[in-house]
Amino acid sequence: MADFEIKDGVAIIPDGTTEIGDSAFYNCTSLKSVTIPESVTSIGHSAFGGCTSLKSVTIPELVTNIGYSAFRDCTSLESIIIPKSVIVIGERAFNDCTALKNVNIPESITQIGENAFYGCTSLESVTIANSVTEIRCNTFRACTSLKSITIPESVTKIGALAFNVCSSLESIVIPESVTKIDDGAFSSCKSLKSITIPESVKAIGEGAFVGCTSLKSITIPGSVGTIRYQTFARCTSLEDVVMSKGVKKIGYEAFE
Repeated sequence: MADFEIKDGVAIIPDGTTEIGDSAFYNCTSLKSVTIPESVTSIGHSAFGGCTSLKSVTIPELVTNIGYSAFRDCTSLESIIIPKSVIVIGERAFNDCTALKNVNIPESITQIGENAFYGCTSLESVTIANSVTEIRCNTFRACTSLKSITIPESVTKIGALAFNVCSSLESIVIPESVTKIDDGAFSSCKSLKSITIPESVKAIGEGAFVGCTSLKSITIPGSVGTIRYQTFARCTSLEDVVMSKGVKKIGYEAFE
């Protein structure tokens, strides 16, 4: 830490620094702002984790990797600019950044780790670029202010609990590239009124839409052979269900 200086809540990282190491500023609760020099290419695990006073960060154009829990529990972080150089957003990178409102994920990103934005309760909108192929487990779980999200046509799988308890999400369009919606993916999305499931979807997991209490209608394509355990359970406003001919099995408590 001799190369770094924190003065009056501002972190000064010298030019020429190429890496911000694991836990470099972990739990620096008085840190309010940081300027990362253009020479930095990697932000390590938990590098700024627990910096509860940190409000904004600009990540320079050479950074390719945002590490595991890099900004986890930065509860004052309101904005983040992710440059087009970043390829990987690590697991829990922005977990519980409760003040973060908007995120733009550039086309360079190929992987968003599990739990990356879990518990970002102020997050209202997300734009995901066409380079992402999977929305992983818990990625946007408990983003209770999330009203809109655009899932690109590059995505083939929506992971378990990916949007669980996104209680402000009213509608979502699943692109025709998606083949699997995993267990609990949209469970307890209590404001979700409509969803379009394309013919490309071959499997919908258990409890995928359980507790979507505002959902009024659903069309299940023939490509989905089985409606699994509690897939649409406790969808108390559900009035219309259309099942295409390919549906062969309705599981236990599927519409309970």
